[in-house]
Amino acid sequence: SFDECGGELRKPEGAGNFRADGRGETLDAIGLPPGGAILDVACGTGAVARAVAARLTRRSRVFGADLNPAMIEIARQRMPVGAHAFEWHTAPADDLPFEAGQFDLVFCQHGLQFLPDRGWDLTEMRRVLRPGGRLYLTCWAATPPFFKVVAGVLGRHLGEDAAAKTVEPFALNDGGSISGLIARAGFEVAPVRRLTVTRRMPASHAAIRADILATPNELALRAAGESAIESIVQEVFEGVTHFSDGEMLAMPQEAHPFDAIAV
Repeated sequence: SFDECGGELRKPEGAGNFRADGRGETLDAIGLPPGGAILDVACGTGAVARAVAARLTRRSRVFGADLNPAMIEIARQRMPVGAHAFEWHTAPADDLPFEAGQFDLVFCQHGLQFLPDRGWDLTEMRRVLRPGGRLYLTCWAATPPFFKVVAGVLGRHLGEDAAAKTVEPFALNDGGSISGLIARAGFEVAPVRRLTVTRRMPASHAAIRADILATPNELALRAAGESAIESIVQEVFEGVTHFSDGEMLAMPQEAHPFDAIAV
């Protein structure tokens, strides 16, 4: 599910737990300063904000903003006790409740594709950053192998609409276009890169079933009935077994990590 993936309301509640995977690899790739005032936009349940905070060596203030109040409530419940001060806000990305120049760092991990007005949302992120502050933003660079398999199976069983819904979250994947969007919002953007991260999940029918049902296709799947769901799960399982690593599936996913400076 999207539980640990988070993001703005406009993204479906559940589209595969693909955002949580690779947090460590992504943070390794960008490199963090010792601390500061930090905002996670479309933070969901706060997984990224917590991961960032765990790496900071200087006492910092860490904020999260998401339009979904249920996710913000989970973020509050999971808030770690320690050196950093956390604040969670129910707010849309296009109207952030913060002062201009309030933050040193802004994160948005795999949330941009779900925002309705990306140019304006990026302008808001720029507004709340101080001059010279940094934006760390990630978008997918391609549809991950797992979701390609799921889309193919659902297309055969439920039709092309179901297949299209499966891969829709990965459609915003052109690094040059995304970099241009960021630059037009008032940033100097580092050259586009690709980062391969690993998604790990149990190699079991139960895990695949839960993942497939936690998508925008859930209603269509349940309408098709248990027999159809079992067939779909079996076909997906067979399609991804070559990614087996012991009792887990280890599947590559390609992302674009963007590092931009507010100008």
